[in-house]
Amino acid sequence: MNSPDDTHESTVCPGCRAVLPSSRWPETPKYNASPECAEVAGELLGFEVENAARLGYLHQLRIDAYGGQHVSPDAPRIGPVFALNGLYMFLERGSGNLDVRTAHGIMANSYDDWPRLVPPDRVGELTAYDVLIAGGVDEVESALLKWARQVWESWPDDIRETIRELTVELVPERYFRR
Repeated sequence: MNSPDDTHESTVCPGCRAVLPSSRWPETPKYNASPECAEVAGELLGFEVENAARLGYLHQLRIDAYGGQHVSPDAPRIGPVFALNGLYMFLERGSGNLDVRTAHGIMANSYDDWPRLVPPDRVGELTAYDVLIAGGVDEVESALLKWARQVWESWPDDIRETIRELTVELVPERYFRR
């Protein structure tokens, strides 16, 4: 997060509300995120890759937690549905990376009337930055799981129920582990 001419100014991410030092990271139109928060997401990915043997099973969950927390009003409607689908499948159905990615493919090829999901004012208290600075691998793993659960549970009940129903309707049961 340090740029050569760091001026100690800060920005607030419009998605997660994290206050982060200004950086020179490029804009990220896919997400409702500040460049600084996108940089943090990249650093968290780097930490995950460095510790893949331990954290690899959380790869899709990390992507979906970030996506569920940084919903852009201009993004295609399928994006937040997939983010929340991934959170639901991992947290409530015990599905892992491959199951969730397979479900996304099945859903994308069998449905196209995605609901417009409007996130709540605050999508969880924890952010990717909190996960990144949690400490060692054990602490990052724990923080990532807590962050993902907060993101999922912060969405209104009716939206979570819509995601559950769409998932169960479109995804074969064999992709659910519980």
